[in-house]
Amino acid sequence: MGEAIKESGIPREEIFLTTKIWPNNYGYEKAKRAIQASLDTLGVDYIDLMLLHQQLEDYIGAWKALEEAVGEGKIRSIGISNFKINTVQKLLDVAKIKPVVDQVECHPYFQQNELRAFLKKNDILLEAWYPIGHGDKKMLGDPVLAEIATAHGKSIVQVILRWHMQVGNIAIPKSTNPAHIKSNLEIFDFALSEEEMKKIGALDKNRGYYNLPDWVQRILFKFIK
Repeated sequence: MGEAIKESGIPREEIFLTTKIWPNNYGYEKAKRAIQASLDTLGVDYIDLMLLHQQLEDYIGAWKALEEAVGEGKIRSIGISNFKINTVQKLLDVAKIKPVVDQVECHPYFQQNELRAFLKKNDILLEAWYPIGHGDKKMLGDPVLAEIATAHGKSIVQVILRWHMQVGNIAIPKSTNPAHIKSNLEIFDFALSEEEMKKIGALDKNRGYYNLPDWVQRILFKFIK
């Protein structure tokens, strides 16, 4: 990534760079080293947004290291990923700097309504990963979404991304296909009606695609460098 930034010719200030600290680098001292290692590896003077990847291990100590790095100008903004209401609250109870974002799985089949309301109350943005459902053919062929898409002359993916925007989520779908990237941006020339939003709201199954319990994730992260 660092080489790509240099070779792009794009001024650094026009690039928004996000990275994460993995749980095996949590704790104050380990997180400090991980922050500096990210800066050195990327070859940059600052990171725009750095996230704690999971609500595991000593995330409080890691957060203190992130706050310190903000004060030193090494990081512009800090946030969290995959944190639930209880762990967000534990962090808020001790944090000097509030997370700007919580990056979690979110899409029409897993709408995270309770978490989103809690985050909104605390002025924290929800950023969706798997925003279009991990390519789930069932979701991408859902008859309710298909009907709405047809009514607007849009694709189901565009309807889902528009739904994210209207509920206040940040959604950045992954794609390396230029045509898909262009299509994903064509969501600002239409709006979903209140009735259409209710129909999409009724699709919520309150269950995501990624459901590993914390104890399993702790084991997995021990093997991730």
